[in-house]
Amino acid sequence: MGKESIADLPKKFVLYEDLDGTIYDVELPLTSNVDPEELRESLGLPSYIDLDYFPMRSAMVTLWAAVNAPRLRELHPHVFEKRVSKKPIPALLFGGAAVKIHCRSANAGGALARAIHDTDFIVPKKQGMDFYKLLLNMDEAFGTQYKSFATANDRRFSTWRHGERYRLTTINGITEEGFPTITVVDLFCDCVDLRHKVKVKDVFGRYRENLYTVGLEHLLLTKAQFIFDVPKERKEELKECGQDYRILPYPYYAEDKIIVGMEEKDMKDVCAVFLDHEIGKGAEEIDPQVMRKILGRDKKFALTATLNLRNLAERQDALRKWMSKSDVSTVTDKVDALLKELPTVNNKWNKPWWNTAVETPVIE
Repeated sequence: MGKESIADLPKKFVLYEDLDGTIYDVELPLTSNVDPEELRESLGLPSYIDLDYFPMRSAMVTLWAAVNAPRLRELHPHVFEKRVSKKPIPALLFGGAAVKIHCRSANAGGALARAIHDTDFIVPKKQGMDFYKLLLNMDEAFGTQYKSFATANDRRFSTWRHGERYRLTTINGITEEGFPTITVVDLFCDCVDLRHKVKVKDVFGRYRENLYTVGLEHLLLTKAQFIFDVPKERKEELKECGQDYRILPYPYYAEDKIIVGMEEKDMKDVCAVFLDHEIGKGAEEIDPQVMRKILGRDKKFALTATLNLRNLAERQDALRKWMSKSDVSTVTDKVDALLKELPTVNNKWNKPWWNTAVETPVIE
């Protein structure tokens, strides 16, 4: 090995070993060729965003790369043989990362701050493959901290979804010892299709105005679509776990079942949106007419969303675990005001009115 010793060689860390024996590894220490803080500033995003969260640092780099997709080949010719995209890719965040962008209270020092483990993106279907390929080359352009790869299972999932969704595996954190952790993420195209469909095609053109997210109204709807049922005998289990506040009151459902709504992290995120934003039509305000229009076209979605929001407004004791009494009052008053503007659903369903062909969460 000449003058080199084994100790001098780059240290490899195995991220994942596939069923066929394929190894996905990375050299240590992980690298970053960019400053996420500078990219946040260039994107015009708020300075309160806490980039101590690894997924948020990664999100800044990804958002910058997506919006600058047309010139990435010029900037990184050794990585991109072809132009990534003819025009910017409006990659939009939803989920906890989007809440951190919009809400000071969801960041470090805020009453509703919480750790997030990954980022959720949605892009136009026509640019879905461009974005997918971009993510698979992020490490070559910006550093190994931003490495993503597609396992055999990821590729199979993406093939089954025919361009509606893509799945890949990505680095989502670095331990104190410097070792990377990974997670599996889904990339959605055109709509967030889970318990209900949240279509976002209309907001791609306003990605800067909405701070590179789906916007406050669609963000609330992606949270409020969460619902599933369990046998009634599990009510005690929910109580023992301190999660009985998630039980949604709906007297028309099957007598042997109970309906469960948003989990704690989603309720915290929804509270942050209402705490930090007013109801109205201005910039960074929650527009009830936008939500009314969406829910007016889908009674089933409207029922789920209003049940979740009403339950949140009525669970002040649970909310006081996270917020002061005055903040709880602020949030519930705004939720009540919004609910007055949303459609009332009189249908009486006694079985699931939501999509059941998605993985049911485990109650922990």
